[in-house]
Amino acid sequence: MAPEEEEAGPGENWKKFADVDPLYALLGEMGTHKVFNTEKDAIDEDRLRNYTERLFAPGVCKKMKDWVEVWASMDIPIPNQHQVLEVFLQVGLESEASETMPEVLTALVLGHRTKIKAVEEALSTMFEAGEDHGGCLSRFFFLIFPKSPTSEWGWSRVGWSWQQWWNMFERVLNALDKSSAFECLRSLLEKIEQESGTYLPHQQIWDEKRIGLIKVALCRFGGYAEDELSCALSVVLE
Repeated sequence: MAPEEEEAGPGENWKKFADVDPLYALLGEMGTHKVFNTEKDAIDEDRLRNYTERLFAPGVCKKMKDWVEVWASMDIPIPNQHQVLEVFLQVGLESEASETMPEVLTALVLGHRTKIKAVEEALSTMFEAGEDHGGCLSRFFFLIFPKSPTSEWGWSRVGWSWQQWWNMFERVLNALDKSSAFECLRSLLEKIEQESGTYLPHQQIWDEKRIGLIKVALCRFGGYAEDELSCALSVVLE
């Protein structure tokens, strides 16, 4: 549904840009007609889905920082952030831009727009008993992997540690179908090894205890004994 066509009133000049700059128009519309209804203390789900479908239309959000602006315009209270993220995931993963969904989530987290707990809750709900659609989860957890001398691509923030990363990742994996959780973890470990250019045991951020936790999870999700993992993985864990 397109923005209303009547003449723009004071503070609604964004209506004039609906055709030439749809993102600018959407930002103005979202700022004027909020997703969160303060009177009802609830999310307007129809309005949210309408906005989200238009945001994921081709050519609207061209840069990841656009999503940071989008979130700021929505002005979502912290307790309701997960609800908005769930709709983003539902619409985004079914859109032509589905492959960018991990980057969208990462932009919102690194841009300090949404709480990491809200992302975890949305992911756990969205993927409950399901699969990692198109590698969304493995890509997202790769992007927020803690930075270190052997993982320079990740997230550097005071208080963000390997243990916090793993705790969140494992909780999300637990929401998946077990075989899908195994594949998600396996593909992520392969990506980390490939990007780092060295085996996990040779990387500073991976100590014996952390690799042990990974092995336990792989065995639990994949139904393997520990001595069978080398045949099921291309990643070196010894």
